[in-house]
Amino acid sequence: MNPHFIPLLAAMAPEGLLLLRVLGALAFVILIPVGFMLFKNQDRWFGHTAEIPTETSGSLGYGRAQAWLLYIGAVHLALFLALGL
Repeated sequence: MNPHFIPLLAAMAPEGLLLLRVLGALAFVILIPVGFMLFKNQDRWFGHTAEIPTETSGSLGYGRAQAWLLYIGAVHLALFLALGL
């Protein structure tokens, strides 16, 4: 057996998966308040500012969509680690 392959087998053991599940659950618990904060402050964070008069509604919506897609991706990754979804 290849000696460089042994740590990979140890990481795939059920004990190693328990650590990933705990980290995924912890990340999910942390991401819940982050989502509420993003929802509550999205108009202030991604709204129109007087400093940039040339920004359009499309660019504002694009920035908001990118932030939400990043958040949804992080939640999906956390749920995948925690529950295997």
